[in-house]
Amino acid sequence: MIPILVSILIATRIFPKDQALLKNQKHFISSFDRSKEIDFYYIPIKDTLYYLGDDYIEVNLASQLAFLITREGKTDTVKISSGNKNLPKGIETPTGLFAVQNKAPIQISRQFENTEMLNWIGINGNIGFHGLKQIGYYRSLGRRPTSHGCIRMANEDGIRWYKKIRIGIPVLVYHSKPMRVIKFSSFLDFEPNKDLLIRTGNKTLYNLLNERLDNILEGKHFRQNSGKIFLAEKVRLFNSSIEVEKSKEIPNYQQSRITREQITQEHSISTYVFKDIVNLKDTCEVPN
Repeated sequence: MIPILVSILIATRIFPKDQALLKNQKHFISSFDRSKEIDFYYIPIKDTLYYLGDDYIEVNLASQLAFLITREGKTDTVKISSGNKNLPKGIETPTGLFAVQNKAPIQISRQFENTEMLNWIGINGNIGFHGLKQIGYYRSLGRRPTSHGCIRMANEDGIRWYKKIRIGIPVLVYHSKPMRVIKFSSFLDFEPNKDLLIRTGNKTLYNLLNERLDNILEGKHFRQNSGKIFLAEKVRLFNSSIEVEKSKEIPNYQQSRITREQITQEHSISTYVFKDIVNLKDTCEVPN
């Protein structure tokens, strides 16, 4: 016991400055946490889907923007105008995980007086990306919903996307904060006895995926959401009801607390949007 006390005494006398520095450091950390010089952020747990293809689409209904994202890290951002439920026969563009089902240079909408939809890219039954011959809707792109359910885009962007997009790529549609995200991956990360590879969808599969989001909200993510979910390069998701967001907020105890500097990143907009012209009217009137 005596040798230990002697060692402590010697260490204290030899390193008095280090001891004082350690004491001051503790005080600094405590006072720093109480200051406003640092912001605390919560990174919510996400249910990640690992994609084996080379590109996929995201649609942010809140910002009225759509993104074609590639494995190489490139993003083609376009302004859109989504569905407005306040229009006659109109619905809000459904959120969820879908896949490109079909394409056509011109698609006829018999429901809306045989309207010609240009560069049609179908993702969910009668819902898809398209342009129109009458360009009055350009004024609404990137601003507000004016369609009857589809995702309108400028014809210039429609031509470009029609050439790039292949049938079978995933489409993630959300309002602003999806609980489900897509990440590029490869078969090297796939564990056959643990992970799930999705090539085509069905009701049982949709229910399983939706339960994973419920587990996140209920604090059961680490116990019950075992294994990774992989999406095949050409995935078939017809009549999909896969949820990507919930009305409830993710509780704080389900989020990782970290500190970082706030980074502001500007997205480049590729769409050429016509200037507002007084005598141009939208093809659909939106109630005030």
